[in-house]
Amino acid sequence: MKTRALSLLIATIASFASFSGAPAPQEDTKDRLLRATQMLVGPVDATLNREKFTGAIFELLDIAAAITPDNQYKKDIRYRIDVAKDLIKKDSLFNDKARQYLSFAYRQMTNGVKFEPPKELQEFVTPAELQEKILKYMKALVNKALGSLAAGNSAETAKILLEIVLMIMTPVSG
Repeated sequence: MKTRALSLLIATIASFASFSGAPAPQEDTKDRLLRATQMLVGPVDATLNREKFTGAIFELLDIAAAITPDNQYKKDIRYRIDVAKDLIKKDSLFNDKARQYLSFAYRQMTNGVKFEPPKELQEFVTPAELQEKILKYMKALVNKALGSLAAGNSAETAKILLEIVLMIMTPVSG
């Protein structure tokens, strides 16, 4: 059942795809965030492939690393994100070790709070229901990230972006 749910999660995310490549360096954080998250909450993109999908995930990780506030963990968080990206490049987005590195970076961002997959996504009856719940949850996270970015809360924005990536990488059982 876990494999079926994981496959459904991947298909759901892919069905909402529309990422158009890496941004130019002069683009601001909001534009980068919107472009990277478009594939999660935007219209279907028939040209989606692994490279585009992974590129969007890497963009979210790059933004999170860049806006992480200066504190005692900033270098370590960036290091863990870079290691996770390398592991994903070498293997896949669902590399357990990469997820562990990102989970620890999340804990460093949240003063030790462990990432937990949303409970509401663990409870579903049909694949269509899961797909609907994932889309709704992702839209809420993207809006929350945009709101915290607009409010100037870069720490919260970085945490939410890492949460989005971890949610995608973490298998859903049902």
